[in-house]
Amino acid sequence: MAMIPIDSSLAPELVEFWAKKYKETKEELDRLKETLVPCKSSERDEILDAVRSIKSAVNDEANLRQKLEVAIEEKEELASRLARLEAEQSQLSRQTQLSVMQASSLAKEAAEQRRLAICQRFPSVQFVEGSEQATVMFTDYKTIIGHLSSQFSQDRLQFIVCPPASLPLFVPACGQHGFWFYAPSNGPFQLIAEMRPNEWSYLGQYVSAPLANAEMKLSEWMSLDEETKMTHCSRVAALEPHEDRLLIRRRYDTGELKITCCSLRCVGYNKVLREALRIAAQKLRSQPVLQEQQTPVPNAMPRKRARAKQSQEAADASKKRAKKKKSSSGGTLVQNKSLPKEVRLSPKVILKLEP
Repeated sequence: MAMIPIDSSLAPELVEFWAKKYKETKEELDRLKETLVPCKSSERDEILDAVRSIKSAVNDEANLRQKLEVAIEEKEELASRLARLEAEQSQLSRQTQLSVMQASSLAKEAAEQRRLAICQRFPSVQFVEGSEQATVMFTDYKTIIGHLSSQFSQDRLQFIVCPPASLPLFVPACGQHGFWFYAPSNGPFQLIAEMRPNEWSYLGQYVSAPLANAEMKLSEWMSLDEETKMTHCSRVAALEPHEDRLLIRRRYDTGELKITCCSLRCVGYNKVLREALRIAAQKLRSQPVLQEQQTPVPNAMPRKRARAKQSQEAADASKKRAKKKKSSSGGTLVQNKSLPKEVRLSPKVILKLEP
């Protein structure tokens, strides 16, 4: 084994050298510690923040997953309820359709029973041939009155508008017996009914009387449309100020209130009146055409002025003759002027021409 020679004369220098190196290394290590410790602290905080955010995200995801599961359960429950409701709705719809069909069938049966009662009560009549039945087109029945001749001033004209403005009436044909849901009349009247909007038919001369045990059935009331029902309830409420329209409607729906039915017995048919209604309606339709034809033309103005001048001269001459006649007779000349006819609308929708 080889021996390493040691020179003891170099020991102080080596000690001093390594002591210096140790000191420098320690100082450098201290400096590194001072610089590294804050860095580690900030990194640790960042790591902790990241861990916290991850933990929060995990918790949020868990909550969302839980809420999603709850929402899925609610969705399934709602889908199940919707299926049950649709099944119930389908069943109720079928029941409603069945009820409507039953009510319609009962209403037709009640109308047929009234028709048979009318046939048994009144003998059959034939005032009108089938080919003579026709409709008249006009919009305002009040205006048509002013275009009728004075020969109908003593007739009672009753106009019945179509539903929903009024309740329906049942007359199989013009000049035939029938029935309606209105108050009985005190005497004969001429009946004009609106079969469809603005399409009117003169049905004939009728007398009306209560029909025993023939009130409107609940099935017939239910077969009417909503607007017709509310219009009738409003009319009844107007006659009864202390009654509410909805309360009246409820009483009709439960069958507590019933509508009286009256017979319509045909006692005649005035063909002259039918023709007069047709002519009056034709006049009303031709009025706009006449107004267009009477529009003044610029070239015709001098001719019209000449005619107006001649008319004025003729009027002056007639005034002079009247003055001479007054002075010779010593009296006063009085001209009788016919008063305009009044059209009155009674509460029963009866229109009467009065001279």
